[in-house]
Amino acid sequence: MKSTTSRNLPAVANLLAFETTARLGSVTEAAEELCLTQSAVSKQVSELESFLGIRLLDRRKGAVTATATGEAYLKQVRTVLNLLEEATLEVLSGRGAGGRLDLSVPVSLGNIWLLPRLLQFAKQHPQIQLNITTKVGPVDLVHSGLDAAIMYCAGPPPGHFGVQVMPLELFPVCAPDRLPRGGSLAQALRSLPLLHQNAAPDAWPAYLAQIGAKVARPADGPRYGLLTMGLQAAVGGMGLALLPDYVTGDDIAAGRLLRVSRRGYLSPKAYYFVCLEEKRTHPTLVTFVEWLLDAAHAAAAP
Repeated sequence: MKSTTSRNLPAVANLLAFETTARLGSVTEAAEELCLTQSAVSKQVSELESFLGIRLLDRRKGAVTATATGEAYLKQVRTVLNLLEEATLEVLSGRGAGGRLDLSVPVSLGNIWLLPRLLQFAKQHPQIQLNITTKVGPVDLVHSGLDAAIMYCAGPPPGHFGVQVMPLELFPVCAPDRLPRGGSLAQALRSLPLLHQNAAPDAWPAYLAQIGAKVARPADGPRYGLLTMGLQAAVGGMGLALLPDYVTGDDIAAGRLLRVSRRGYLSPKAYYFVCLEEKRTHPTLVTFVEWLLDAAHAAAAP
């Protein structure tokens, strides 16, 4: 088989025959899955091997296995076929014109704050497909294949565009039964362990310095990887936590948590929408950012 264009691209049918045969380990089963004859499948694989000038499959009685080169090529072929299928499904589903946005969000912010609001976005922009994944910590937008991310950070890294979505303001909370009615923050600090968040490890020492309170060892106490973990620990009576309103709001309203003080701690970091600089003017991305900022503004309103 020779390429009919100036590009070194094999026929998709040949790639499908190769991938299916290697995956199933059988020409017979590949022929059944592809609704072809065995000879047609064998011919397509042979055409691909001829095009590449190398053997991709070892054919033995009762089994077919990929060669070392074939196995390495197979990984790339599967990625390309999956991307091609995904792009085709977008067009077939009518979403091709509106575009797609692959977005990473922090786990707690995504589950508690963003996801409940996405129905509103879907109704306003049904032509856009929004795919959400979660990530703890920094997101590599250069190599991950993601279009953008909401990150908890001090600002966008070099080569990236960023806009602040919302600050992270933390308030001291605990289970009501751990602090008698009328109990003060000073009393809570004396009697309860401090619960720390890995996302903001310096929050308690900074907050205590801000309010002029002294605790013998402010860095002591259990640490939690997610804000939702810290929330459940506080609700369960494990101690005194510093958490944002978007995490604690429902539990405070239901009486499962008590805000111990109106004085909060404003983290030097915030939630930013971040994308690569060259993507900042993409229409789908611009549409989502405008909606996201409107949603954050509405949530912050009294």
